[in-house]
Amino acid sequence: MAVQLVVGEGDEVVVPAPSWPNFAGAIIGRGGVPVFVPLSFGNDGWQLDLERLFAAVTPRTRALFINTPANPTGWTASEAELRAILDFARSRGLWIIADEIYGRFCYDGALAPTFQTLREPGDRILFVQTFSKTWAMTGWRMGWLQAPPEL
Repeated sequence: MAVQLVVGEGDEVVVPAPSWPNFAGAIIGRGGVPVFVPLSFGNDGWQLDLERLFAAVTPRTRALFINTPANPTGWTASEAELRAILDFARSRGLWIIADEIYGRFCYDGALAPTFQTLREPGDRILFVQTFSKTWAMTGWRMGWLQAPPEL
């Protein structure tokens, strides 16, 4: 649903990879083009090079698909990374499709950083949410979309 709201024929969507394959499927199914930006793996786990992410944006880019904490890598953006991504998206008029479905998991008393705490009225963020992860309802395949009021 999020992709259907903001992606049209030929629009590009930048996606950190590896990623859940249905992201690309949804983009392609809408006639869009997924543009993959590889995460790197090192001693500190998976990392996203923000300069590489931003360099992947072209005049045809319509959205950034940010999945954090990410499936399948476990990559989790820092608050500073999310702030930089949001600032970049604002400056370019891009949508952020924020898949933060693992964001309600609490580890050692801490939650993952989220665009929810950084957003301001007018930000172009679509939050993809699900019952399946947080409430162990995997087989139900039910969720919801949090979107700006104008949508």
